[in-house]
Amino acid sequence: MERTPASSIAFWWVIWAAAAVIMRLLSPGVLEMGDGVLHFQMARHAWEHPELLLDHWGKPLFTLLASPFAQLGHWGMTLFNALCFTATCWAADRMLRDASVWTRWLFPPALLLVPVYGTMVLEGMTEVLFGLLAVLVVLALYTKHFRTAAVLASFLPFVRPEYIAFVPFVALFIGLQRQWFALPFLLLGHVLYAIAGAIALGDPFWAFTRDPYTGAEAIYGSGSFWHFIQQADVIYAWPLLLILALALPAAFLLRPMDPDLEHPRRTLLLIALLPALGIVLVHSLLWWQGAKGSLGLTRVLATAAPLVVLFSLWMLGRVWRLFNGGRVGGVAIGLVLSAVYVVFAAKALVAVQPLPVQAGAYQRFVERVGLRVGELAGQDRRVVYFHPTIGYRAGLDPFDKERSWNSWPGDALAENDLIVWDAHFAPNEGGIPLDRLLADSTLRLLEVMVPDERMEVLGGHAFEVFLFERSNARRMVEDRTLFKFGVDSMLSFSHRKDTIPCAVPGNAWCFGANEFPFEIDGIPVDVPGMLYAELLISGNIAWDGERKDATNLIFAENASGTQLSYWSTALEEGPFSIRLRIPPRNGAVSNKLYFWNLSGSGFRLQDFELKLVVHQPAL
Repeated sequence: MERTPASSIAFWWVIWAAAAVIMRLLSPGVLEMGDGVLHFQMARHAWEHPELLLDHWGKPLFTLLASPFAQLGHWGMTLFNALCFTATCWAADRMLRDASVWTRWLFPPALLLVPVYGTMVLEGMTEVLFGLLAVLVVLALYTKHFRTAAVLASFLPFVRPEYIAFVPFVALFIGLQRQWFALPFLLLGHVLYAIAGAIALGDPFWAFTRDPYTGAEAIYGSGSFWHFIQQADVIYAWPLLLILALALPAAFLLRPMDPDLEHPRRTLLLIALLPALGIVLVHSLLWWQGAKGSLGLTRVLATAAPLVVLFSLWMLGRVWRLFNGGRVGGVAIGLVLSAVYVVFAAKALVAVQPLPVQAGAYQRFVERVGLRVGELAGQDRRVVYFHPTIGYRAGLDPFDKERSWNSWPGDALAENDLIVWDAHFAPNEGGIPLDRLLADSTLRLLEVMVPDERMEVLGGHAFEVFLFERSNARRMVEDRTLFKFGVDSMLSFSHRKDTIPCAVPGNAWCFGANEFPFEIDGIPVDVPGMLYAELLISGNIAWDGERKDATNLIFAENASGTQLSYWSTALEEGPFSIRLRIPPRNGAVSNKLYFWNLSGSGFRLQDFELKLVVHQPAL
C-alpha cells in the first residue's frame, strides 16, 4: 500500500498556497480591475453595509466568507483564495489516496499552474470558492455521504452561476443511487437565503427577481460558439489538456479492470468530468447567443479547473497503480514524471501570464485618474463614477451614497457633485454616452485625461476620462480646417509627402511602398486656456495589390526629449474617421502625425482632411 505522511502532504499544500500569496504581494499589477476590485470592495464594506450580503451580483456566500480577509486589503482576497485552494487540495487528496502517491503530490501544482485557475487565485475572484465547493460535493458523493453532498451543492447558486451545469448532475447521481431522502436538501441554500431575503428585503424570491445577468446583450454582444474551445490552450494550457486526453480512455479502461472501485470511477465521471464539460458548453452557448450578460470571459472556466485536474489525475493514477502494483520503482518514476509535468506547466502559465504581474498602461492610467479624483473630491464632495478602480484609488466607499455613486444618480445629482465619465464603464454598464454630458449646460467640464498610449476599450471607444462638476457653465467651441486635399497653402506647419503619380486621377495622393511616406509636424493643438482639443482626421485609403501587414496612423507628442504620448490606429481599407482628444500641454511640446506603412504595398489616400476643434471656457 502506497503511503505518505499526512503532515508532509499538508505542508506541501501550504507551500503552494503561500507561493500564491507571496506572488500577489510581489505583483504591482492587477489582473481584474473591474469585477475583481468590485468584489473586493463588496467584501470589505459588507460589515458597514449588510445589504451587500444579499447582493446577487456580488455572490452572497463569497462576500460573507471573504469579508474578514478583505479587511487586510486587496491582497487579503488572495489569502482567502489560497486557503480555498488548500481546502480543495485536502478534499482531492482524500480521493487521490485510492490512485497513486505521485498524484497526491502532483495535484497542488497541477491545479495552481493551470493559467485560468492560478490567475483567479491571485486576483481573489469567486471562481476559486466554487471550485472548492464542487470538489467537496464530489468527495461527499465519493464517500457516499449523499445528504452532505446535497447540502453543499445547495449553496452553489450563491457562489457562482455555473451551478446550473453542476447541480443537475448531483441530483441525477443521487437519484440513480436511490437516495431519495437526500434530494430535498438540494433546496436548503435557497430556503435559508429566502428566509434572509424575506426578513431583510421583504422579498423571499430575491434570488430570482433580482437576477443581475439580464439586459446586457446590447452592451457585450456575442461571438463564436467555439470561442472557449479555440482558446483551450490559453485557458487550461497544453499540459493539462494532454493528461485529460490520456485520462479519458483510462476511465473506460478501468471499468473491467477495477470493479472494486466502480463507484468512485462513476462518481468522477458523472460529477467531475461531465459538469466540467457542461460548464464549457453552457458558456459557449451563452456567448454564442449573447445571453445572460456573457462577455466571453475565459476566466469563468476556472470553476471547472479543479474538477478537470482531479478527474485526470485520479484516472491516470489508478491505471498506473494497477499496472505498477505499488512498487517503489514505479512510484519513483511517477514522481519524476510529475516533476517534468510541473516544469512544463509552469512554463505554460508564465507564457500566458508573466509573473509577477506588472502594471500595464491601462492600470497606470486608471490609477492616475483615481488619484486625481481623490484630490478634486477632497473631504466633502460627492463623486459620481463608473469605473470601480477609479473609486477605489480615490479612497471612496462605493456604497456610501453620501460620498459616492458607482452609477448614474439621475435626479439625485446635486450641486457641486464631481462626475467622472470614463470611456470603458460609463457608456457600457453605466449607459451614459459622453455627448449627453457635454450637451448638459448644468455640467461644467473641469478636465480631460487621456492615457499616454492610445487604447480601445469595450464598445470600440478610445479610453479617456472627462471630469465634470454640477454647476452652470458654458463652453466655447472653435473648429477650423488645418489641412485638406488640394489646399496645401492652408498648412502653417511643416509636412512631407513622398507621392508618386496616380494611375487613376481624382482627389487622391498615391504613395509607394516606403515605410514613412507622409508626415505632418508641429500641429497647433495646444491653445492657451483650452479645456481640451480634438484632432479630427478623415480620408479614404486603398492599397495597390495585396496588403501583407497593417498600415498605422500615428500621432506622437514629445517633450524635453522624451515621448509624452503615442497614439496608433490601424487602418482598414475604405473610409476612416479618427478623433483624438488632447488635454492641455504645459510647456514646449512637439508633435508629429504620420503614416507608418508596413503593408509592403503602395497605397492611395483620398479626400484626406485634418481638422482641429478647441473647447474653451466661455468668457
